[in-house]
Amino acid sequence: MNIKPLLVVLVVVLLTSISHAQAIRNAIPDVARPLPLASVRVTGGPLKRAQDLNAEYLLKLEPDRMMAYYRKRAGLEPKAPGYPGWDGDGRNLTGHIAGHYLSGVSLMFAATGDPRFKERADYLVKEMKEVQDKNGDGYLGAVDGLREKFGEVAKGNIKSSFFDLNGLWSPWYTLHKTFAGLRDAYRFTGNRTALELEIKFAAWAETILSKLNPEQTQHMLNTEFGGMNEVLADLYADTGDKRWLNLSHRFDHNAFLDPLKRREDKLAGQHGNTQVPKMLGVLMQYIYTGEQSSGTAAEFFWDAVVNDHSYATGGHGKDEYFGPPDQLAERVDGRTDESCNVYNMLKMTRRLFAIHPDIKYADFEERALFNHVLASMDPEDGRTCYMVPIGRGVRHEYQDMSRDFTCCVGSGMESHSLHGDGIYYESADRLWINLYVPSTADWKAAGAKVTMATKSWFRCLPVRRPTFRFSISAPRWSLPMCNATR
Repeated sequence: MNIKPLLVVLVVVLLTSISHAQAIRNAIPDVARPLPLASVRVTGGPLKRAQDLNAEYLLKLEPDRMMAYYRKRAGLEPKAPGYPGWDGDGRNLTGHIAGHYLSGVSLMFAATGDPRFKERADYLVKEMKEVQDKNGDGYLGAVDGLREKFGEVAKGNIKSSFFDLNGLWSPWYTLHKTFAGLRDAYRFTGNRTALELEIKFAAWAETILSKLNPEQTQHMLNTEFGGMNEVLADLYADTGDKRWLNLSHRFDHNAFLDPLKRREDKLAGQHGNTQVPKMLGVLMQYIYTGEQSSGTAAEFFWDAVVNDHSYATGGHGKDEYFGPPDQLAERVDGRTDESCNVYNMLKMTRRLFAIHPDIKYADFEERALFNHVLASMDPEDGRTCYMVPIGRGVRHEYQDMSRDFTCCVGSGMESHSLHGDGIYYESADRLWINLYVPSTADWKAAGAKVTMATKSWFRCLPVRRPTFRFSISAPRWSLPMCNATR
């Protein structure tokens, strides 16, 4: 059988769908719209320091090294040796750092306007296109033997538990990073090719998932799969094609979701960062479609994690796992508070505040951002932590940033590019300020420029609260600069 005509038809169909792609209107609208990351500039303080250190780190990394195993798997000659650690060859999350990095530089371009980050994003997308074109079926990954193993999955031969799927370490989780990087390159740098690659990659995933019956699908979902439901729902939002929304629901993990829909806390014994990304995906499905049971599950999950499972820092989990609710006193020592968990919880928090601008979301954002995310980075050299522990006699697990490439090194690339996100929200003539951060904002809807400056004093007695100065200027009206104490 000559498959070339079929491939041509597939390419034409995909390109046609891309040319007609149109973003959807959310079924659950934002009550408080976040000011775009590109409209906000962090200008000082510890968040600016963390952002600058992250920017330096991103510019030191070599995209060709991240792409080495992508090229090798596609039969192309690598342009540089691959990175080691968790991104190395063998049974690793090979390729995840390229995805994290593509998200990181795309977000950093929006956060700073520095063209060097867009150049990095464009280069990675170009390299990924070469790999995808060489693969010929839409696949875009770097894990050794993944396509062959997924061929077995598509036949219903599935062995799945915890982090293992047919002998691979969290393969959907790993692929999710590439999907997310392409999404962010499209959304934050305007790279249209990234959307094209993402659509073709999703079509490849569809060839695997469409062959599974419901029982086989649920069995497959017993392993960690990251935020695959999130990126596919986002692809629906970016294109308007319900094909990708339907595909996102292939990752509805009923064993975990059903108790949450009944408002039951069954988190004890569950791996934290396996669950948070999937619940971010459920939240996005709710926002895009208005499906109430998804909204119930996502909001109950957030409440349970924050109120019954989180430490004072905003982190949660011991040895990466949830314990019984409201029983934290005996779980404070040891390896607590994984950084990836907090990164994903903050993404959920910002989206929840946008649709329900409740003070509880703003409070948690401040608590987790300043007590965990900032604490996860060494302010001297920019190394980041896997864990930010809270118990007695603990020490931070700073990573070797040129060798380890753990999941938390990857999510750190994104976390510290997002410090301008979640500060300002708008609605008509109202402006929310959720964080007191030295910053400027372009409030386009009001035709206004916003400037905020802060200063803190640290004394034993008496305690003085931080103060801030805030001003708004606009062509037709202005507010005088005011001083306030927090």
